[in-house]
Amino acid sequence: MKKLILSALTAASLLSAFEFQPIGFRSIGMGGAGVASASGSMSAYYNPALLAKNKYGAEFALDAGIGIREINLLDPVDKIANTYNLTQTIDTIAERAPISGSNTADGTNVKMQKALEEIYKLSQGNGFQLEPTAAFSAQIKHFAIGVYALGEVEADAVIDREHLYLIFKDDKNGGYYYYYPKTDTYGATDKNTYEKYSLQYALDNNLTYININGIGLAEVPISYATNIDLRGVTLSIGVNLKYMQGITYKNKLALDSDQDTIRDSLRDNKKTSTNFGIDVGILVSADKFKFGLVGKNLNSPEFDYYDGTKYKVKPMFRGGVSIDLTDWLTFAMDVDLTANKTSIPDYRSQYIGGGFDIHPGSWISLRAGAMRNMVQDEEGTILTAGVGFGLKWLQIDVSAQMATKTSIYDGNEIPRYFKINAAILSRWGGN
Repeated sequence: MKKLILSALTAASLLSAFEFQPIGFRSIGMGGAGVASASGSMSAYYNPALLAKNKYGAEFALDAGIGIREINLLDPVDKIANTYNLTQTIDTIAERAPISGSNTADGTNVKMQKALEEIYKLSQGNGFQLEPTAAFSAQIKHFAIGVYALGEVEADAVIDREHLYLIFKDDKNGGYYYYYPKTDTYGATDKNTYEKYSLQYALDNNLTYININGIGLAEVPISYATNIDLRGVTLSIGVNLKYMQGITYKNKLALDSDQDTIRDSLRDNKKTSTNFGIDVGILVSADKFKFGLVGKNLNSPEFDYYDGTKYKVKPMFRGGVSIDLTDWLTFAMDVDLTANKTSIPDYRSQYIGGGFDIHPGSWISLRAGAMRNMVQDEEGTILTAGVGFGLKWLQIDVSAQMATKTSIYDGNEIPRYFKINAAILSRWGGN
């Protein structure tokens, strides 16, 4: 569905950045775990309390990534718009009314029947989501500052289930007709039936359409953490105070909108607004064990849509554990304590995930893990992996995530969820 992918990519270029997305060079490869195991420059994002337990005196990191989630949308819409040419096919059938037996020679009736099958598939739920991310972060001792850009750009097909019948208005001669593609026959009907049940009416009046929206945040946090010793156990407390810029977009487009229409619509219907946010985290450490808890956006900051409505960023809570099994092997696991709303309608995320980090020296790190959405099962298990290598003061890191469940697009299987991230980082002082 090339037009749909283009629209999401174009929106990503116009937005900064939203859901509790795994970002950064370590967490993505370890099943999204980071609340008790992230370190250095990424501590502020996952749990600011981790800043009190840094291994290095200073760390700087530059990250960029992209994620894709696809739920039963690309293949049906691609076939509707390109293979079966929905609008053209409907217009052809309408123009030939009421002459029965006129749509079989060129296969128009078969195209219409196949297009209806794809529309029925879409009516069962669908969505395509693009998640661009970028970050620059700097940690010096117990302080951190950075810029995190997190995006959710989404498209879904809204299908009015009441308007799925082939009923047409005869603009030339007046009157209304219904059509049966299996028998290629017409019959007379009336205006009331046309307005109540017609697919053509739904398309012309934006009852069935492609919905595109983007929720974006660029966060600039100032972060600090401190330790409190409690008889063999250390309690760390950290806080983020964040300047936040939100960029939002939403619009309705025809199923077969051209590229210029999509691009102009994205540019003309965005809205930028600002606010501030508060994150608070705690970390309990005892020997080789850590337990962390973080609450993000505790003040529920709001951002504006261009039409005057508001988008509220609800608080998110996540817990995690980390265990140093040996000096070179760490296990970590996180769980979302809240079900987070994604930009795909009726699709929520609440992940549990974890993995292992093998780090025999400061020059290399190998990671593997898995994560799973506990409230939706469309993605299956998401497998994760990552590798970092280089000198301590200049390292390259690549991580990826891929769902085990697949969708079909252009005759090929694609994972229903995929994410990749690349980072450059530099560490100074410490071990």
